[in-house]
Amino acid sequence: MFFLWPTLLCLLIPIIYSLMNDKKNIKEILLISLVLFIIVIIYWPVMVGFENIPYLGYFLGKMVLFVIFPLAAFYFYYKNINHDIKIIGILKGLGVKKPGMIESIRLSLLVLPIMLFVNYMVSMSPSSPAPAWHSGIMFVESFTEEFFFRGILFLYLWKLTDIRVAYATSIIGFILLHPQYFFGPIMLVGLVQGILTCIITHKPKNIAGAWLLHGLNRIFSLSFMPLF
Repeated sequence: MFFLWPTLLCLLIPIIYSLMNDKKNIKEILLISLVLFIIVIIYWPVMVGFENIPYLGYFLGKMVLFVIFPLAAFYFYYKNINHDIKIIGILKGLGVKKPGMIESIRLSLLVLPIMLFVNYMVSMSPSSPAPAWHSGIMFVESFTEEFFFRGILFLYLWKLTDIRVAYATSIIGFILLHPQYFFGPIMLVGLVQGILTCIITHKPKNIAGAWLLHGLNRIFSLSFMPLF
């Protein structure tokens, strides 16, 4: 029921870093930890609750868990500190903004061949191509994971700690999010995707390219790999 619990282990990195180096941001790091802990606890009942919604259930469940809930937690936390805080301001700090979008997308397209090659070499393709609507939904849904793991666990955590901690937490957390792939070659896909999406996000501080890479990789897996 709590099969996502390994993901919590990645937050030991920023917590230990903060306790050893600079405790002034420990409250924000613990806030992220609490948010992820609650996600792990409620993941199964939320996803089961949405599964009866045709086609969109999985997407809506992930949006609630990895986007809406963390945004609400951040908003109410910072509202007590700054009454003028707005959701749009929080989103910009998490890489959802116009500045840097073009560069982020350009970087994504540059490294896309690497991602697709690794995916092709180690992944098992489905027996038949997925319907276009399913691939489309999975492309859009990839935003939810990039929002949390590149927006929160990379860009936001970078502000609270340092870039090495942000890279390690985001990449390891993304791998641990998929325990069903542990100890198999497909785990390499998660590792490479985690590294590439952090690199794409690093300079432009925008998650558009990470979303594009993640989404196109899913479309490739679902719609094109079965044709090879």
